[in-house]
Amino acid sequence: MDVKYPFGWDQVDNAWAAKNIIVNHEFPLVGMVAKGNTGFFIGPLYYYFVTLFYWTTGLNPVASQYIALTTSIFTFFAIFFVVKKIFNFKIALIACLVNSVASSGFYFDSVQWPVGFLPGISLLIFYFLYKLLKGKEKYVLYLAIMMGLAFHIHFTAVFFPIIALLCLPFFPRTKKMFLYLLLSVPLFLVWFVPNLISQIQNSSQLSNMSNYLNTYYHGFHLRRFMQLTGDGLIQFDPFLFFVQIKPLKILILPIFILVFFREKISRDRMVFVYLTLIFFLVPWLVFSVYRGEISDYYFSINRYIVLFILSYLLSKLLFAKMLLIKVLAIILLVFYSYQNLNLVINYKSENGLKAKIERIEQEIKIDHRVEFQHGASESYIYYYLMKQRGISVY
Repeated sequence: MDVKYPFGWDQVDNAWAAKNIIVNHEFPLVGMVAKGNTGFFIGPLYYYFVTLFYWTTGLNPVASQYIALTTSIFTFFAIFFVVKKIFNFKIALIACLVNSVASSGFYFDSVQWPVGFLPGISLLIFYFLYKLLKGKEKYVLYLAIMMGLAFHIHFTAVFFPIIALLCLPFFPRTKKMFLYLLLSVPLFLVWFVPNLISQIQNSSQLSNMSNYLNTYYHGFHLRRFMQLTGDGLIQFDPFLFFVQIKPLKILILPIFILVFFREKISRDRMVFVYLTLIFFLVPWLVFSVYRGEISDYYFSINRYIVLFILSYLLSKLLFAKMLLIKVLAIILLVFYSYQNLNLVINYKSENGLKAKIERIEQEIKIDHRVEFQHGASESYIYYYLMKQRGISVY
């Protein structure tokens, strides 16, 4: 992890936040800035989660690696649990295997930042919505808790209430459902209490958000929507891996739907397909009315939706009746695993912690002071190494 996991801007921001909580006893009411210099923020829970690791390690930056590892373990079990519940044990194993050997999966999991939790939380939200649409009223409580939690992870959590509203016509229409809905409202809103207190103390946050939305909203245009086709389906790219087949991603969703319905057509399956589609369409539509810069991880809510689609289709090949198809599928999986694992084994991050610590230790040996710079990992490493020597800096 010392050479493969990065320790850059986001990791340093989290490290200083943990240091401020542990050493300075400054308890934040907001988390990381939602986007760039917008002036509005996600919830602070991730900062407190990070603090547990920095407190355990005595502020050692190696805590960042343990946080990333913990996040990837959560991801693994979220994938296995949800895919097994929705499909079956075999497809769940395939999904875990693909995500574990894919170099894109490793790179994503090796970065310690709140976004690492987003796809796993999104997959759980998908599952709770699916159970709710199947008539299990109590799942609206789990849904409310998980949606509120998502607002402490990334600003794209705003997609989840929109998706829930689009599912509302399919909710059970029972007295129990009405009661659970009433109970779910405070379970959702309680997650916004820290931000609300911060807003009362600093009234600029809501105006910053309003100004930002007014600046970057340009209305819906079909041409813009079509231009974002590649972005709307961008989470297929990392798992498809081979450049030659990435353009085929526009065919995968239709193929999945055809194969899924060919097996059986039922109300539950129609609801499932509808839910799958809106997890792609909502972020795609929202960003089509947005004129600002778009990054691939803004579409992370459907990352593991992509994974279970590909795993489902791969299972059909691996367990096909024709021996030739089985053999070809196994060869493809072995070749895919070899190519990806080879990249992971030979990968070294440009922001690896080990090399940075060695450089700063050399600076300390020659009595060179590393000045504080916002977002610079060297500053935090210098602070930690000097603290170990009993010298207070900054």
